[in-house]
Amino acid sequence: MRLTIIGSLSGNLSTATKIAMQSGAKVTHAQTIETALNELRNGQGADLIMIEDSFDIRELVERLEAEHIHISVVACGSGENTRAAVEAIQAGAKEYIPLPPDPELIAAILT
Repeated sequence: MRLTIIGSLSGNLSTATKIAMQSGAKVTHAQTIETALNELRNGQGADLIMIEDSFDIRELVERLEAEHIHISVVACGSGENTRAAVEAIQAGAKEYIPLPPDPELIAAILT
């Protein structure tokens, strides 16, 4: 599994990254949507994108579709922000992972 993470690798997202790597995922990181798209265009493939809910998830999903890049998007953010979870799913994310991450949930999504 090749995972691209969009966001700041601090705090809970850093923990999620470590869990993904322990589950066997090859993880790459991008600070912005644009950086992630550039990496994908330049051959850095991914099977899954995990993006912080503070980013414009709809923009990411629409740009992936416009460029015919077929990658599932999973949003993540504070477990207490149910509104962000609903908005992420409505914007096109396939799943929402509440942070701090649950190792079993991360493993299930990677499978």
